[in-house]
Amino acid sequence: MKLVKILALVLTIGSFSSVYSQLTCDSIASLTNSYLHTENDKLQNKMFISDGQVYRAFLDEDQTAEFGVTFYGNSTYRIASSAGNEDNFVIFEIYDKDRNLLFSNYEHANAPFWDFEIESTIDCTIEVRLDLNKKLSGCVRMMIGFERSIN
Repeated sequence: MKLVKILALVLTIGSFSSVYSQLTCDSIASLTNSYLHTENDKLQNKMFISDGQVYRAFLDEDQTAEFGVTFYGNSTYRIASSAGNEDNFVIFEIYDKDRNLLFSNYEHANAPFWDFEIESTIDCTIEVRLDLNKKLSGCVRMMIGFERSIN
């Protein structure tokens, strides 16, 4: 009987942990989405449309998540990321198929979003990790948007 109670307690704690992680990850979705629709974009008559994919991972210390993406030529993209209320928790890096580093937001104080133009179609890997000087574990959300001009 004691074994059943202990097992039930372990399962309950595990379930709450999973639900809490999900709620935390969902709660930062709107923050990440806000980086695709900034006030400055409205002033410049720009709009970034999400590619519709969900990029998220729950990371602990020293873990990295990888996402494979294709960027199409003659387009402007924005990558936005968040791991909580602070803008600079996430480090993201873009690599080409030969693992050449194309961009790192680490070189820009972990900027939560970055715009870039693509001249020709390219397959890339985006790696995301937490800046361990700022956060040791948590959910990371990333969005990719492509620019559409507002007429």
